[in-house]
Amino acid sequence: MNLNILITTAPFGNGHLMVATALKNAFTNKGYNNVSVVDLFTESHPLITETIKKAYIKSYEFGEAYSLLYYGSEKLVDKKIMDLYRNFGLKKLNQIAGEFKPDIIINTFPILASLKIKNTKGENIPVFNIVTDFYVHKLWLSEEIDKFYIATSELQQELSKMNIPIEKTVVSGIPVRDAFEEMENLTSFYKKYHIKKSKKIVLINAGAFGVLKDIKKVCIELCRYKNIQVAVVCGNNKDLKAQLEALNFKNLLVFGFTKDIHELYKISTCMITKSGGITLSEALAVQLPLIIFKPVPGQEKENALYFEKKGAAFIANNANEIVNRTLNLINSPTILSAMRNNMKKMYNKSSSEIIVEDVVESIESM
Repeated sequence: MNLNILITTAPFGNGHLMVATALKNAFTNKGYNNVSVVDLFTESHPLITETIKKAYIKSYEFGEAYSLLYYGSEKLVDKKIMDLYRNFGLKKLNQIAGEFKPDIIINTFPILASLKIKNTKGENIPVFNIVTDFYVHKLWLSEEIDKFYIATSELQQELSKMNIPIEKTVVSGIPVRDAFEEMENLTSFYKKYHIKKSKKIVLINAGAFGVLKDIKKVCIELCRYKNIQVAVVCGNNKDLKAQLEALNFKNLLVFGFTKDIHELYKISTCMITKSGGITLSEALAVQLPLIIFKPVPGQEKENALYFEKKGAAFIANNANEIVNRTLNLINSPTILSAMRNNMKKMYNKSSSEIIVEDVVESIESM
């Protein structure tokens, strides 16, 4: 069966695009080559999108304001004011749909304009949502969505309470890049990064925008211990990278944005990170115990609380807490082992393949 598959994404963090790319690769591997990934926000309104991106990054400094926006918008989903968001990108999506003629639309971000396309084109194009967190904001929800692919069975029960039938939901997990699931020779990674196997490796993942605060202070404290190797991925934050490189510590590795971050995940003892849904899913794939730093109220706070409840993460709210939590964790083999086992139970392997197979099966049965 030939299918034109349109996958929509958004530029807020790197995760939504990574999920879209993982899905595209999975479809291609199954022989479906006509797959288009569209960042509808950037293509529709680049200047507005850039402003929203900057505000998103600033949300890490002004968490309470973001909290009001995030939870407040849930109360407005059914209100007239949300028509502005429902129509966001509609003109561009109409143009893309007219040219590409999609048989399916898959959203990796809650893009409500896809439902307008579904309803106005008269073709009843199936629309599927890939929920990219361990919590579902109401913007994702509509009875008109044909299928929801979600991270956990708990979310399935939550959606059921919100009048989304069980048969419309699939507990697929959140897609990650194949590299996180592949078996690899870890010895080669130790050699590549010049790290002794005897070291406790603490990975600090500052995210695509390098937004974790107090990283310099954390590095200074952890690098006092010679049995610890600290590796920091700064994302696109060049100032942070320069500050850390200037410390010139022998047991501190500093990276900018790296496509090989999966290698560092696989050899690390634990990771200090923000709590984006895709980052957490990548950690689940390799069972890497987590210390989550001061999650922003909203989806990241909900993700962090879920991982803490499941015994897969500790939450730390300041630099001193991070250091203490990290030292306690890396020196507690029993706790590390328990966390890894908990993460293994939480993880849904081959999420992309599960989604692709179910999408195709759903289309064939329509």
